[in-house]
Amino acid sequence: MNKKSHKKKQKKRGKGEGRNKENVEDDVQAEKQSEEASKPQEKLCYEVKHSDVMGRYIVAVREIRAGEVIIEEQALVVGPCSGCGLICLGCYRELDDTAIFKCKGCKWPLCSESCPGVGKYTGHSTYECDTLRTVPPDYNKLEDLKDCYQAIAPLRCLLLKKEAPEKWAAVSNMEAHNSLRRARGDIWPMNEKNVVQRLKSWGLKYDDEEVHTVCGILEVNAFEVGGSGATARALYDRAYLLAHDCTPTTTHTDAEGRPGRPITIRASLPHSPGDLITLCYAYTLQGTLKRREHLMVSKFFECACRRCSDATELGTYCSAFRCPKCGGRALSAAPLDAHAPWTCTAEGCSYALPAVAVQMLLKRLTDEFEQIDANDVSGFEGFLQKYRNVLHSTHYLCLSAMHSLSQLYGKVADYMIQEMSDQQLNRKVEICRELMKVFDVIEPGYSRLRGITLYELHAPLMVLTTRDFEKKAITKDKLRERLKEIVSYLTESALILGFEPSQSSEGLMATAARDALRKIKTWEQIIGKIS
Repeated sequence: MNKKSHKKKQKKRGKGEGRNKENVEDDVQAEKQSEEASKPQEKLCYEVKHSDVMGRYIVAVREIRAGEVIIEEQALVVGPCSGCGLICLGCYRELDDTAIFKCKGCKWPLCSESCPGVGKYTGHSTYECDTLRTVPPDYNKLEDLKDCYQAIAPLRCLLLKKEAPEKWAAVSNMEAHNSLRRARGDIWPMNEKNVVQRLKSWGLKYDDEEVHTVCGILEVNAFEVGGSGATARALYDRAYLLAHDCTPTTTHTDAEGRPGRPITIRASLPHSPGDLITLCYAYTLQGTLKRREHLMVSKFFECACRRCSDATELGTYCSAFRCPKCGGRALSAAPLDAHAPWTCTAEGCSYALPAVAVQMLLKRLTDEFEQIDANDVSGFEGFLQKYRNVLHSTHYLCLSAMHSLSQLYGKVADYMIQEMSDQQLNRKVEICRELMKVFDVIEPGYSRLRGITLYELHAPLMVLTTRDFEKKAITKDKLRERLKEIVSYLTESALILGFEPSQSSEGLMATAARDALRKIKTWEQIIGKIS
């Protein structure tokens, strides 16, 4: 029953959609997709299984190497995220209220006449344009227009029924959890108002239950896709089958510039036959309370994975507080029970805190943390210093602060890498190493977090090494040893981030890592072969 929706990064593929007036390249790609889907099951590296608890899920049927592609597929449908702002219906870029290009056919918002998503089923298709012609938006009521976006992705799913029956069949095969959603006092009425009734007001005649089902399918199974300032949600024919785990064994990425908006699911760890293949449908840099709350609210299941079941979160202490009595670790007495008290684990300490107090404290600290400007180095450092006696050093709020600092040091005004003091450079090294210890547990293997942090770690080490060598503070042997370490970080970073689209921030970082490796090779003229 545990199905999903995803962040940072996920997604790929869909099946042939017949001849539905989209561009030829998309159609050819869809044909290839259908061919791949028709291959014998034994050719796949996984098989689909079913259980009453997990529903459908996939397991490895052979050895799978770390970095190997498990699933690569085009989207079945792509649409705006629920609750998004004013965006282009073709490419999902956010639009300025004062600079909106209106589609010549239906008058709905686009980024420009040459938007790459116009005429494509993954963007503003010709059949969607024809459908919306009779209901042009009122640009004098922008808030109402933004609310209209909640109906666009469901509408695109429903349009598949006629325009791409094969895709509609695949979408219809997904779980909607209607009974669970109907029992909730928030989701069902919201969809009734913003989707069901809105489609009726547009003169579109769809069965109410079918519309609610489509809304549920999107909520339970959609991946959040996009980058470069554009976000959307997409459904995929097979990627949704991956089970959730808060320490995932795969990573995923989508290619917004390629036909069909494909998603690639790649093994971050080696798999043996029978191993469960998993994704994380929550944010790994959050504590158990927050992850489980998100999964229950948005995915309609209570996670009981190894990480969630362990009060220490597999020894990372991502949710731990400092005991105000003895300085020890205060953890939940029962992590799968949100109402359980929190107690100090130190021997002989009787400190306890009721769950409601923990929730209030977390809310206050989270609100304060979210007020820090994204580029404020001193703000993040100040937060860590201020709450050093309240939060464990690897509490998820501290990890989030350190994650931001790892990328700010060396890249923002007053902290450019060559201008940083040795003390500041060593601080960046310390932060990256602390993050790596946790990332190796919660996102092990070839994960995006690991690739980025390895890249960030190499930079201060390189500057410190160069300075020491220029001051003759280290021998050639020591220099060779340090450069060998840096080369190992850059090599792995380039490998991991090389799996990302080349023009994404991670893809560009992979290019920078490869460039840095070439430059380090010039040192061999001075000290001999490094590795």
